[in-house]
Amino acid sequence: MRKGERSVTQRVVGIRIPAWARFTHEVYRGVMLYMREHEPWQIQTPLDSTNEIEPVRINRFWKGDGLIAFRLTPAERCAFQSRETALVSISGESLAHGIPVVVPDFEASGRMVARHFIGLGLHDFAFWGDPSRRYSQLRQRGFVETLSEAGFSCQLLGVEVGRLGPMRERWKTMRRVMDPQLKRLPKPIGILAKDDIAAATLIQACHRLGYRVPDDVAVAGVNNDEIFCHTTSPPLTAVRYPGVTIGYQAAAILDRLMQGHKRVPLETIVPVLGLAERESTDVLHISDAMVAEAVRRIRSEARTYPLQVNELVADSPLSRAAFKRRFVDAMGVPPKVEIKRVRLERLKELLQTTDWPIKRVASHMGFESMEDLGRFMRRETGTTATAYREQSRLRANEPNG
Repeated sequence: MRKGERSVTQRVVGIRIPAWARFTHEVYRGVMLYMREHEPWQIQTPLDSTNEIEPVRINRFWKGDGLIAFRLTPAERCAFQSRETALVSISGESLAHGIPVVVPDFEASGRMVARHFIGLGLHDFAFWGDPSRRYSQLRQRGFVETLSEAGFSCQLLGVEVGRLGPMRERWKTMRRVMDPQLKRLPKPIGILAKDDIAAATLIQACHRLGYRVPDDVAVAGVNNDEIFCHTTSPPLTAVRYPGVTIGYQAAAILDRLMQGHKRVPLETIVPVLGLAERESTDVLHISDAMVAEAVRRIRSEARTYPLQVNELVADSPLSRAAFKRRFVDAMGVPPKVEIKRVRLERLKELLQTTDWPIKRVASHMGFESMEDLGRFMRRETGTTATAYREQSRLRANEPNG
């Protein structure tokens, strides 16, 4: 097709995501959002339709105008580039091959889990990674640097998954590698895994070795794959993957490439969406049992209710001043600060991840009115809830690199 015909002929765009990367399925929704706002494309993607629909195969012989893919083989890259097919990847491993990539903020994922673990009262930490993978290296960097800033060290564990041998025997080799490394760790400990698959594997290993999750080993993953997160026992805490924004940005870059633009960002980094906290990290290693119980109550109730310090004091045998001293000794901050932190974190999460009207957000969190929420937001952040939501979306849409 000649470029002059583009206005009357739909471009053919392929989307190829591996079956194991279920966490990326929201990428499709982001691409569709972009198409609704701009021009429709003919989308081709491999589907499991029990052979009721003619199968689509996107390999080096596939011919289309543009392709959004997770990863490409060297032969595929060569074939597509020789045909001048526009390419965008949603895997950070593709950056080395000169293909524009749209990826989540890998380092931010590590920083987020480090802060979460520190808030649990843990003092020992480890990272399970794959030193051959860029996304693992960057998550490790964010995790280790944040722990170091707080005065903690981190043990580095892991293996190059590509060197585990034949695919059908890989899980057996993983056991032989993982179990000895886990046995050497102090307990209790918090472990961030490079992704949800590795985190689920760690939880299985803990059960095999007789370690309690989360009491002995608190485990967190990255990407929030619902299948992996909810089929582990206990369910897995994980950093949320910003699939819609990644899909939207990948479509925007692909559109520019198909229109003949050569200057596009090589790497676009999308902010992650916060932490989905589940039972795999539902533990507090705080020696003061009374403070631990107060913190549990704060983190359970303050997300949807304006909990007051007086309510916490009423459940203890102490005066307000004595309760505050005990809390500060254990947590490093007064109870009022911890309550505000939990409420602000939840408020930001709702503004970033939902399209709820501000009135609904206020009601959900127990604010008396939208004005009450607005005063809280301005006091804690210096901006309004609406402005924060808009700024978050602008940051998510800003290319980097």
